[in-house]
Amino acid sequence: MKKWSLIDDKAFSGAVNMAVDEYLLFRAENGHVPPVLRLYTFSPPAVTIGFHQDPGRIVDMGSLARDGIDLVRRITGGRALLHAGELTYSVTAPLGPPFFPGGLQKTFLDISRAIVDALKSIGVDAGISDGRSFSQGEGHSSPCLVSTSRHEVSVKGRKIMGSAQRRTASAFLQHGSILLRPASEGIVDYLKGDWKDISSMITSVEEETGSADLDLPLRKAMIDSFADVFGTGFDEMSIDGDGMTKITSGAKTKSSEFMEQKKSEGTG
Repeated sequence: MKKWSLIDDKAFSGAVNMAVDEYLLFRAENGHVPPVLRLYTFSPPAVTIGFHQDPGRIVDMGSLARDGIDLVRRITGGRALLHAGELTYSVTAPLGPPFFPGGLQKTFLDISRAIVDALKSIGVDAGISDGRSFSQGEGHSSPCLVSTSRHEVSVKGRKIMGSAQRRTASAFLQHGSILLRPASEGIVDYLKGDWKDISSMITSVEEETGSADLDLPLRKAMIDSFADVFGTGFDEMSIDGDGMTKITSGAKTKSSEFMEQKKSEGTG
């Protein structure tokens, strides 16, 4: 089987991160390319909202401005998520053989298996949820982390990751946040409405292992587990061939022009 591509990335703003993932989906749709596994973080912290969510209805803009939190719309579905103290992954690939011949559920399950294996290897007793539960009211405006859907990753019923997928006619993007340390429960501070503390519903790598310094070990574990689950190796990749810094500093490659356009579109 042909090797996957790997982008082991650093921290970028929410706008850049979402534009990179969108570009990778665009690339998968428009060429016979291998899947891409991308690992990254957010700086500054950001709230991302699902493609169909109305920020004016669900987000407290004043609280975001007060704390210097970015707001960005994802092209995937799902609900609001605070990206802080976590490692984000994305997988983009063409649909169909040889890499992803199954449907949405199988794709989601296979990726979850790889993430469970990675978490187990660093001491987190993670598993794959077989049900769906909601609390604090089921609704479009509720935080992503208050529900656990089928095939998502949890630890003894507590959510440790939130993921979302976008499928087109020929490719898919799945991305999600693995909670490294307590932080993402702060999403309730940035949503309209009276949301209670959700910390009892979620957990993190730090809480499960007692270690606050597992970002790099988790990155390595993710690379190893995806290689094992999907029976592949990795070729390192950068978007424009010269490194990610060129993308955010004005290099006029096809990818950088695409991301500049997306940044100019804002959160809408």
